[in-house]
Amino acid sequence: MREHLLPRRGTLWTWTTQEFLPKEPYAGGETKETFRPFGVGLVQLGDEVRVEGRLTISDPEKIRFGMELEVVIVPFRTDPDGTEVLSYAFRPV
Repeated sequence: MREHLLPRRGTLWTWTTQEFLPKEPYAGGETKETFRPFGVGLVQLGDEVRVEGRLTISDPEKIRFGMELEVVIVPFRTDPDGTEVLSYAFRPV
């Protein structure tokens, strides 16, 4: 096995919105009261792979099939001990 870097940019292949608080093992830290819907997309990175991930845009009117996106690091939750947990997401270029 060897390291292989993937492209940071890709094309939105398909998407949907997550309209309700996901069940375990999702561990985003939200409650039913604090949860806000978010976009989820399948992004084609070059000719190599499609990756599913959260979109930084949640307004369905602004999401378009084929739009160019890039990988970014975003806050996911803060643990009770204060540790900030980060994740990746895709934002428009």
